[in-house]
Amino acid sequence: MEQYADLYFISDVEIMRRIGKKIRTVRLNSNITREELQRITGVHKKTIGDAESGKNVTMGTFIAILRGLQILEQAEELIRDDGPSPVMMAKLQGNIPQRARVRK
Repeated sequence: MEQYADLYFISDVEIMRRIGKKIRTVRLNSNITREELQRITGVHKKTIGDAESGKNVTMGTFIAILRGLQILEQAEELIRDDGPSPVMMAKLQGNIPQRARVRK
């Protein structure tokens, strides 16, 4: 986690810009035009350009672009099932929370 510490000190806009730059680099290295990626993903080429410029796009658009570029595995850490959640563990142990508690 320490290697990503600087990510917490840069703005969301800068993170989106860096992700967009990476998407553009992968697309160009794969020799795929925006029009071709539009055909593959169903995402309009202007929206692809917006994502590459670091503009705010929906998660669905972002996932479609990653899938179209065949780099969806780069999001694997975010979607991997890490086992049962704390709530599920409590249910398995018979300690089922009825509601969230207000923290004081």
